Amino acid sequence: MNIKFLVSCFTLVSSLVAFTIAARAELSPKEEDLARVKAYICAAAGNKTIEAIKAKEGGKEFCDAFFGDVDWMEEFAGSGPWGSNAAKSLEALDLLYWNDEKPYKGSKRFIETKLGRNIATALALNHAHDFDDEKLVGIFAAYRQWAEDGMLDDSAQSLDTRKWREVLTFGQNAPLDLENLLWIHDFANVKADRYGAICWECVYRLHNCFGDSVQGPMYYKPWEHRWNTQELRYRVGGVCGALSKFGSHSAASHGIRSFTAGQPSHCAYMLWDAQKNRWGISYSVTGRTGSHFSLGAPYCFTANEEQDRYFNDPNRMKAERYRWEGKYEEAMREVDGNWQAADEWLQLLKARNATKEEWSTFAAILRATFSTAPYQGWQLYYQYLDQVKPEDKIREAKKGFLAFKENPAESFEPLLFDVKILDELTKRLGGGGERIWQMLPAILEGQAKSKNFFRQSVNWAAGKLMTSPENCARFIDMVGKIASEFGAELDFKGMIVKASSKIDLDMWRQVHSLMDRISPESRTPQGGKSWPREIGGKPILSEDGMLVISTTSTWDTPLRYRDALEATGRGGNNNNSFHTNKEDAPWAMVALPGPAEISDIIIVNSGSHQNRPRQVPLRVWLSEDGQNFFEVYASDRVQNEWQVNLAEPKKAKFVKVGRLPGAMNNVFHLSKILVYGKKLY
Repeated sequence: MNIKFLVSCFTLVSSLVAFTIAARAELSPKEEDLARVKAYICAAAGNKTIEAIKAKEGGKEFCDAFFGDVDWMEEFAGSGPWGSNAAKSLEALDLLYWNDEKPYKGSKRFIETKLGRNIATALALNHAHDFDDEKLVGIFAAYRQWAEDGMLDDSAQSLDTRKWREVLTFGQNAPLDLENLLWIHDFANVKADRYGAICWECVYRLHNCFGDSVQGPMYYKPWEHRWNTQELRYRVGGVCGALSKFGSHSAASHGIRSFTAGQPSHCAYMLWDAQKNRWGISYSVTGRTGSHFSLGAPYCFTANEEQDRYFNDPNRMKAERYRWEGKYEEAMREVDGNWQAADEWLQLLKARNATKEEWSTFAAILRATFSTAPYQGWQLYYQYLDQVKPEDKIREAKKGFLAFKENPAESFEPLLFDVKILDELTKRLGGGGERIWQMLPAILEGQAKSKNFFRQSVNWAAGKLMTSPENCARFIDMVGKIASEFGAELDFKGMIVKASSKIDLDMWRQVHSLMDRISPESRTPQGGKSWPREIGGKPILSEDGMLVISTTSTWDTPLRYRDALEATGRGGNNNNSFHTNKEDAPWAMVALPGPAEISDIIIVNSGSHQNRPRQVPLRVWLSEDGQNFFEVYASDRVQNEWQVNLAEPKKAKFVKVGRLPGAMNNVFHLSKILVYGKKLY
């Protein structure tokens, strides 16, 4: 953001407004709009740039057409930030205007139609700096020809400049030359609903036919002299990045809104579904999706959704007019989620070392108008908190959590409003510990009604705060009270996994106690077979302890971990009480409160048919310290139950059941691990 530009633009437009008010009787509303946006663009691009354009052949014709058309100027100034800067974008638009000479469909030029003007303006805004002149003109000519031949998707006709910017994102993360664009357009001539699968026209291939990895420089080298990049992806193959770019570029070449995106260790791409009026994720695997294009906050799919709501608001252009005049408060109040107005106001306050009162006004407006755009709101609020005195930061941070809440209107992945916000905020507030304790009530109260963020916040805080029995009790009590008061849904799965991974029996008990109190419906119902509560006069001990497993997985059921340790019918009937990931030597361990004389162990298999053999060759080990184990039982037979009766009771605190190393790389799951003996704790 150019601070000098903001200050000069604010001054110039403010002067224009004063003049306009004085001359209001002489200007019509349309003339006022034209004068306002023209002043804004002139201040941004600079008079030298405009005079240089006029001096070129045909430049005056362009300037007369552009500066005489209020709708065109408003599309240019109100379709998101300029890709590089206003001067370069204006020069690029002049270039496209000058080179569009032939009549379109036998009448006026393409750039004089609404469709042509929107495409040209979007190209100039996106790629004024990215592309050289020849490439910029060539891409515009290609879309012109496709429009004339009826080779664009039906939805392309109704796209405004901002939406065309999403179509023409290639170059932001995935450079695309004209040869590639022409080739993929001809190749990918399918119906709109097919572009989500067209990436599979390319073969997913890690190594080429010579054995060269896609990660190395030789993967495409043997064919580069013959085929362009898109054809190389089609004929040679690639992995997720290549396939996603192929799919996204295919859609874009037919006028469909699209951009590539990132997922954890994976690439995907976004497509606008005109029939359902929403974004869809193509070639998706799992996890958070971070788009590679955004007109506001840092790249994030949630930001794109929030921007859609702002740009689709019928009062959006009225808000933009306020922004051009430097009336940022009015611009933000007119339409919620006005990123550009908020960001420009923020930068202006920084540039002139604003007073505490000015910052407080900004923060209040920000909290009020970004409640429906929380992701973008937080990106701006962080910067506000940087201006706040240390003694006031916690109080102001609390206000943010009460204002910026997960938006249930998001059609995809609300998890993107996630704990990265908390990590960033903690860093800005100067660390964890007592700072987090101070923030936690506001975090939980503010997010109590959210679908996901309340549970994420609880899990995040648990990892930071549950560091001792006293802190565990304090944390559970606080979370329980807020959940009861505000009707929040807790993610007990995450807390149970946390307690299990830390082998923290106090935390384990407190989480289950809270679950029984807050969400009794989460408890596995009774039913089916029960097991003995004592064997040979020796009581069951496993019910006093906790379950620890080698790894968790997407199939795991943490709410049923304690079922594995109980003699009740819960968790029986061939149902697994836990489920590890695929691994060579998985295990599950019962951690008792203290040492005991172990006499008997019952192990109940789970699943049926092909799932039952996964647990063998089965081994049982004991340990007093959780580090040094000795084997007490072995079985290579697939059974419904394994009865382990120790001839001599063994002293141990940990009982581990697992599959023998080297047997197979697979999951491990059981219904029960019941431990009997004499307590020494």
